[in-house]
Amino acid sequence: MSHTIPKVVTTVLLLLALGCAQQPPLPPTEPISNQQEKLLARPPSGWQITYQLNTQSTRIVDYLPPGVAEADWQTKISLESHQTLTDLDPIEALISEVAKVRETCSSVQDFNLFSGLENNYRTSTRLLMCSNNSDTNQGEISMLKVIQGNDYLYIIHLIKRIPPFETSEPSMTSAEIAEWSTYLRNISVCDPSHTAHACPAAAP
Repeated sequence: MSHTIPKVVTTVLLLLALGCAQQPPLPPTEPISNQQEKLLARPPSGWQITYQLNTQSTRIVDYLPPGVAEADWQTKISLESHQTLTDLDPIEALISEVAKVRETCSSVQDFNLFSGLENNYRTSTRLLMCSNNSDTNQGEISMLKVIQGNDYLYIIHLIKRIPPFETSEPSMTSAEIAEWSTYLRNISVCDPSHTAHACPAAAP
């Protein structure tokens, strides 16, 4: 990993720090499990489901922007829950993801954005920058958030395909960075049966 911190990373860290001081409202609940524990997440307005897997042990939902065909996507959001991976530390899960990205990318930079507790669940968020993916011949910027719940390990993956880049910094606007950072900051896990993982009060 490069020791030079790109401007895009500095901007993300600043936005995350500001978010700690003034948390925006949580998104409406979208249960990813049928148990008490809930992943509080939803796609951006108008985004459509393009892939869905729903078994007792694994749930995966992919979302694309309105009107985008699955074969032509440039930006995608995936929400995953894995019942058999609850013993996996979020940091280890993200390091494993970095290793997988390195298999197809000519150059990878990864940055830990946050690792700690959110609603008393172990959580880690990481930024990955792939200069050129050999499978797609495109560069990629990804933000991943992993939450270690009691019922499931939750993985939230935002990915954007961009033109390949080498020495220059990947192109991503401040507005996009702000949107991604806010989106991930709003996602959490709660359990109404445990005060340590309390769910937000319903709106009146």
